Amino acid sequence: MRLRTVVDRYPAKMVEKLAFELVERYAVNNGGRLLDPFSGSGAVLAAANELGIAATGIDINPIAAIYSNVKLFSYSAKKAMELLKKWIDMARNEKEVVEIDWPQKSYWFTFGVINKYERLRKTSLQMQLFSSNEGRALLLCYILSVRLCSKADQRSPKPFISRIARESRKGKHYDPYKVMWFILEKLNALYSDHTTRMSHQMIISDIVRNQEISNEIGLHSCVITSPPYINAQDYFRNFKLELYLLEGMIPLDLNNIKFNTIGTERGDLVQQIPSEKIERTYLMVPGLKTMEETHLRLAQVVCRYIYDMQNAIANICECLEPNGIIVIVCGDNLVGGLHIKTWNVIEEIVVELGYSLVERYADPIKNRLLPPSRSGHKGLIKEEVVSVYR
Repeated sequence: MRLRTVVDRYPAKMVEKLAFELVERYAVNNGGRLLDPFSGSGAVLAAANELGIAATGIDINPIAAIYSNVKLFSYSAKKAMELLKKWIDMARNEKEVVEIDWPQKSYWFTFGVINKYERLRKTSLQMQLFSSNEGRALLLCYILSVRLCSKADQRSPKPFISRIARESRKGKHYDPYKVMWFILEKLNALYSDHTTRMSHQMIISDIVRNQEISNEIGLHSCVITSPPYINAQDYFRNFKLELYLLEGMIPLDLNNIKFNTIGTERGDLVQQIPSEKIERTYLMVPGLKTMEETHLRLAQVVCRYIYDMQNAIANICECLEPNGIIVIVCGDNLVGGLHIKTWNVIEEIVVELGYSLVERYADPIKNRLLPPSRSGHKGLIKEEVVSVYR
């Protein structure tokens, strides 16, 4: 089922059609449990549920966990609507607010919008929404309403205030209460009162640094995932409005997401990378050392990305049963004018860990029923490569 943007704004998500095909092809007859360590908005997990396969999702971004929980675990539409009415009524009657501690909030939102979000924030803490399936559905409504009620241009995953947005949205009030009702109606049509077929789990964790993750989630027979791209999507930047407004309402370490998300451009990117690892990166990405002379920061982003992916994949392999299968979907990237075959870099990492490539094929973007305007965009990926390891 293709989802409308309003209920699935997650950037760079794996499309449902490809996720279903991969799970059906590689996990259905493989037995055991499936793992998606970069689960994002939960396309692979939802496909696993539909095909009757138990699955585990991992993501550093708590918004990903909320998306996945709504898709995986059934909730009552009736109870969710009653709970939303209660939440909004409490917010309207609340005399105090819990302020959003973000100096830039007035740049992105009008005072009236922020006031309503801060009222919702205060009452959400009393209602403990994160603890129930219906509550998590409402939190997703809250998350999805943020961009719609902001001053940001609505056309791009990355929030920015364009001239067009200033002209078209000037003087307008976008009411979070009404927008959340609108979104809940859409969510209910897609996800409420369905059947959770298997025992699933969704973990908020840093797969790069959590070396104990295998002890937490156990062994899995199959991994199907699409990792973040080099400099293709800065996930914190894409979600910064939602994360700042969500902080304090759910378990959320904003600094961890900001500085430790794979592909981050923040902080001292290479300080903790051993010199021999950086030298290895130069061999894996021809032209990177030359790129340092003109695009030093971007070269550091690439070094950090590869170092993080090496650690992440090593931790993922610890979660695999003997003879387990790894399926990775990844494409090329253009960074600082340098064409990087990211899928080939990841292949080197996986093979160095003792796995063998058993299959590889390209999946053209144009086959995915995405808007045609993407096909001719120089900065966007034209195809992704599906690589299968055992």
